[in-house]
Amino acid sequence: MDVTGQAFEDMQEQNSRLLQQLREKDDANFKLMSERIKSNQIYKLLKEEKEELADQVLTFKTQVDAQLLVVQKLEEKEGVLQTTLAALEKELAVRTQALELNKRKQAVEAAQLAEDLKVQLEHTQAKLKEIQVSVAENRTARERESSNLKRAQEDLSRLRRKLEKQKKVEVYSDADEILQEEINQYK
Repeated sequence: MDVTGQAFEDMQEQNSRLLQQLREKDDANFKLMSERIKSNQIYKLLKEEKEELADQVLTFKTQVDAQLLVVQKLEEKEGVLQTTLAALEKELAVRTQALELNKRKQAVEAAQLAEDLKVQLEHTQAKLKEIQVSVAENRTARERESSNLKRAQEDLSRLRRKLEKQKKVEVYSDADEILQEEINQYK
């Protein structure tokens, strides 16, 4: 009985230990199940997040590809614009040279024209002086002729008066009558 009691106690102790171990294993299993559920949920969330990220990566890849296409087109346009710019710069250089040559040519022509105009001015001034001298000579000659004309007119008028006196003398034989007639005229 002692041995059986002892064995029963040992068995009970072993049972209690086994129950304790079983509880601990159940707790551990429960914890593991909880952790597994949590990890499954986390895995599911991570999987969804991974899929979203994969979608985003795909979207970003398409955007990057589109942007690379745009960049490539812009680079092509830049190349075309660079070529156009180079051509325009060459044309500008050519036109600038032509403009400089034209300016020089016009400067030479302007200098030649100025020289010609200067010569013409000197020639015209010389002619003007000659004309002024000629005008002065003509004026003095006209003044002389005018004074000669006045003198001739005065002489003519004196001669007419004398002629009239002579006619009167012939008409009036008497000198008294002539003098009387002149007095009447003077009155």
